[in-house]
Amino acid sequence: MIDAVSSPQTLHPKAVDARPRFGIGHLGLAASDVGALTSFYVSIGMRLVFQTERFAILELRGGTHLIVQPGEPGSTALDLIVDDIDETKNVLRSAGAETSEITRGHPHDRFIATDPDGNTLVVNSNHAIGPV
Repeated sequence: MIDAVSSPQTLHPKAVDARPRFGIGHLGLAASDVGALTSFYVSIGMRLVFQTERFAILELRGGTHLIVQPGEPGSTALDLIVDDIDETKNVLRSAGAETSEITRGHPHDRFIATDPDGNTLVVNSNHAIGPV
C-alpha cells in the first residue's frame, strides 16, 4: 500500500526514500584569508552559497555546507569523494594544490592534496552504495 501526501495543487504518492537517514550538514575549514581560500575552493568546483569578509559558505554534492572561517592554517582535514579521481587531481594541481600520487584500490582509489593554507584533503574515488 502506498501512502499519499497532499499539496494544495496536486496529490502525489509518497516515495520510499532509499537514502541513509543522516548526512553531514556543515563542516568547518580554517583559513588565514577567507576570501582567498574561498576563491580556491570555488575554482575547484564547490558552489558559493554566501560570503562576507568574516566567513563563507560553500556547498558540496549532497548538500553539505563547508564553512570557511578564520582559524589556524593547516589545522583542518577533509575526506572527500569524487566521480573522476584522475580529473580531480589535475584540477587541484592546476589550482595550485600539492598532490600525492594516486593509490589504486582497497576499496577505492585515493590521493592526498594540500590546499593553499596547508589543510589536508583526502580525495577518494566514489564508493557509495545506492542513492546518496
